[in-house]
Amino acid sequence: RAANSSCKYDEAELILQTTCEKARCFEDKVPSYYLLVTMFLSQGKVVEAYTTGSSILSQLGETVPEVEAVTLEMAGGMVLETCGMYAEVAGDDWLAKKMEDDTVINILNFFSVMATAAYFCKPMHMVAYFVCKSVQLSLRKGVCQHTPLALMQLSFIAIRFDNASFVSGIAKNAMVLSEKFNLSNRMAEIRLHFYMGAGHLESFQFGASQLRKGFGSGLTSGDANTAFYCAIQGTFFSIISGEKELSLLLQEIDYYLHLLKTYKSEMTRKYLLCYRETVSILIDKGEATAIDAKLSHEDVSDPGNKLLEVFYFHEVFRNYWLGYPERSKYYIKKYGEIVVPRYFEVYVVKFYSALNILDMLKKKMNITKSEEVDEIIASMKIAASHAGPNFKNKLELLEAEQYGVDNYPGKAMASYSAAIESARKNNYIHEQGLACEKAGFYCKRMRYTEKSLEYFKKARKCYEEWGSAMKVDFIQRELDKFI
Repeated sequence: RAANSSCKYDEAELILQTTCEKARCFEDKVPSYYLLVTMFLSQGKVVEAYTTGSSILSQLGETVPEVEAVTLEMAGGMVLETCGMYAEVAGDDWLAKKMEDDTVINILNFFSVMATAAYFCKPMHMVAYFVCKSVQLSLRKGVCQHTPLALMQLSFIAIRFDNASFVSGIAKNAMVLSEKFNLSNRMAEIRLHFYMGAGHLESFQFGASQLRKGFGSGLTSGDANTAFYCAIQGTFFSIISGEKELSLLLQEIDYYLHLLKTYKSEMTRKYLLCYRETVSILIDKGEATAIDAKLSHEDVSDPGNKLLEVFYFHEVFRNYWLGYPERSKYYIKKYGEIVVPRYFEVYVVKFYSALNILDMLKKKMNITKSEEVDEIIASMKIAASHAGPNFKNKLELLEAEQYGVDNYPGKAMASYSAAIESARKNNYIHEQGLACEKAGFYCKRMRYTEKSLEYFKKARKCYEEWGSAMKVDFIQRELDKFI
């Protein structure tokens, strides 16, 4: 374990092999095999982690099905069944029932780690399969030190806006149980899964700050694997919420990349390179901030690769802010072809999709697309009702743009003001700037010259605070036209 924490992976693997050879029985080998799987994950060797975990589960008496044998419908049924089982026992003393069988405890632990490996190299319904198997073991056999993580993983795969309250309750019970077992050494891992699921109902900005703490505590406890997953998720939250000034965020990403020269996780490096390119583009189109290392197309060409989803999302995000609506629209379509609709990130993509459509409607293009905007606004209302800090300003901006297209100037101006205020209140500085920018263009079309000038100046100030020279230059060109 010490060699693994020090990133001496070859030495750690040799020690584990020696330990397994000297072990008297298979049960004595299991902890070493578990450490080996987590070591593979730390290095980004997710396929090796998955294969090794499958082998150990088989030796523990569990059959790991082929991907083709677990359909999306089957996994969905397992999630519903597991949530139903949880609902039946949640009100009684289930949390007080201890799991006693060491073999079952080991199986549960390996199901959880298999879910993590599957997340990066298998379809999401395989993640659901392993999570449900681990939680169902606890529901039938009682709780152990691995149950909190299993429950938090369940909250991640099960949560949707229509069951948010119920699944948030699962996440809260996981937190209570982690305190009961005094799992301070695993809190980074539990916190990570919270912010991959139920934590989406809280402010993305708050999540970014908490995951930054998770990164620190993960490294301190010797769990580099979880630490860097916290860095990945936290950086993603920071980008989409404008949580940190862009040049400072770029420095933070570069710090993570520097550490990876020691910690050597190629998977984490690829994620961070993708994020870095996005931030660099937002600052200055990469003119002075880009580096040679980038996420290549070969890195995301495998349809089962989790990076493909990340790549498409960031292409949507980048191209919208660059002002390339056709490219953004292309990647919105590609993203929609591979992503499960329940993902909360989907609502961010829907937001940019609706803005693109509304821009076309302003030009009297694709009038039939107005129904799609109606559907997105309806879904955004649901999102805003559950996660207001993240979606309320987006909803109000879409409504403002739609009112403008439909020629309701009074409602449009009121909704622009509401969107600006909601973004300001929740510190979404980039989207505050965007709402001011959109209001400026609307006022320009309506010949409200003074209001247009005022909104463009506010947009420039927001973009300056965000640290996007690219957007500042864009707005400045509009301001120059008033001279």
